[in-house]
Amino acid sequence: MLLKTIIIDDEPMALKSMEILSKKSTNIELLEVFDDPTVALHYLESNPVDLILLDMDMPKMTGIELLEKLSVIPHVIVTTGNTDYAYEAYEFDVTDFLKKPIIPAKFNGAVEKVIARDIRINAIAHTSAENEIYIKTDGRYIRLPYDEILYFENVGDYIKVITNIGTHVIYGALKAIDEKLKHPRFLKVHRSYIVNLDKIKDIEENTLVIEKKVIPISRAHKPTLLKSINII
Repeated sequence: MLLKTIIIDDEPMALKSMEILSKKSTNIELLEVFDDPTVALHYLESNPVDLILLDMDMPKMTGIELLEKLSVIPHVIVTTGNTDYAYEAYEFDVTDFLKKPIIPAKFNGAVEKVIARDIRINAIAHTSAENEIYIKTDGRYIRLPYDEILYFENVGDYIKVITNIGTHVIYGALKAIDEKLKHPRFLKVHRSYIVNLDKIKDIEENTLVIEKKVIPISRAHKPTLLKSINII
């Protein structure tokens, strides 16, 4: 597993040391190094990363101030010569805290902690994905158990998520939804529709019905649909 990583530190010697350690690590893909936290912040606004190696005591912006400005905080290994920041840093759920000068063995140990933590998080996410999805709408993440979803409908640049109690509209493409769904009972039956197979009432030549909605079935998807249902 390669962690997409950036380093932020205003001390040239420390920055070089962490760069060398990162390049020697088989678990790190070093993307960028920054001696200016304001430049790093701008980078993080448009480039997702897995790990930040972050100095705390910097004149333009402390590590804490940088973390406060991030909308999404990746894994963080704090690197500092000032342990006064330890309490504040752990409030941001940082993975580890390394005191300078950094010992290679401790550096590698901290990276291993990140990987172990990432594996646990992915396992939790996988378990969740087997039973439900969360959709983002109006600045909120709404939990939708799979059993409540009837179908997804593509409408221009948006997707309608039709449930048994209402409709949600999200920005995106049906292809992305199809790739993220982890439930075997959801099937794409048309370029504009993904349906919950358990909600189908009947199937005719080129259409199916869910609730009162008549949904088209494309010729390309019909063979897969017929193989996915129990026909006597």
